[in-house]
Amino acid sequence: METKINKLEEIDKTTNPFKVPENYFAQLNEEIMNRLPEKEIVTPQPVSMWDKMKPWVYLAAMFIGLYFTVNYLKKSPGSGNPTENQMISQQMLSSSSVSTENYWSTVQITEEEFYQYLEEQLIDDSYFDMYHQYYLN
Repeated sequence: METKINKLEEIDKTTNPFKVPENYFAQLNEEIMNRLPEKEIVTPQPVSMWDKMKPWVYLAAMFIGLYFTVNYLKKSPGSGNPTENQMISQQMLSSSSVSTENYWSTVQITEEEFYQYLEEQLIDDSYFDMYHQYYLN
């Protein structure tokens, strides 16, 4: 143990034991560049018109597809032929016992009867009790 301590004491602490060769940093860039392989100069290939237009064509195709999809989804299930729709609606009206076209034009009800009907609906559905509980108490 004493021998290691003695050896450490023998080292001269005033001089730096590490040395850099002369002109090392001045020549560093040149040496690195000399060691690199030579680059091959590649001439860029001309871009064709199709390569320039490709994104725009794809964008137009996407919007056309979106347009047709929206139109397809907006259609009702049986709206392919208007005459078929008319025939189906006429069959439905003729099969029902009450015609829905003239129903509201033939109803004779007074305003008091209408309000009485609404009040009965509110009481039956317990909305009337909730109204009194929250707003009147």
